[in-house]
Amino acid sequence: MSNAMEMNWNNIESTLGDNETVFIDCWNPEEPNLKEWQPAYDKAAVANKDVVFARINTIEEPELAEALGIAKTPTLMVVKKRMDILQKTGPLEEETLLDLIQVVRDLDVDELVLRICPHDE
Repeated sequence: MSNAMEMNWNNIESTLGDNETVFIDCWNPEEPNLKEWQPAYDKAAVANKDVVFARINTIEEPELAEALGIAKTPTLMVVKKRMDILQKTGPLEEETLLDLIQVVRDLDVDELVLRICPHDE
């Protein structure tokens, strides 16, 4: 049983709009690495309730995957405050995933935007 919500066209806007941090597992049910990756992802979802964990089945939602720029699976997509922070193709080790969650949690997206797009005054 997965601890991640299924994401699709019907709920993507509300999921990204209503939550500060969203990790999205873009997966293909035929992918051979699922047995290693998805249990670690589900475990992280249980341990990190301040982060939303979602999944997009790229076979069932090919247009959504394409719209998000997902070309290969598995791809982990991280969104914070509606900003695409990361797209990483290939499974992660559980420890790496947990470290990434903490890095994203600590990331000040507002400060990042100011550094990328400074206002001239």
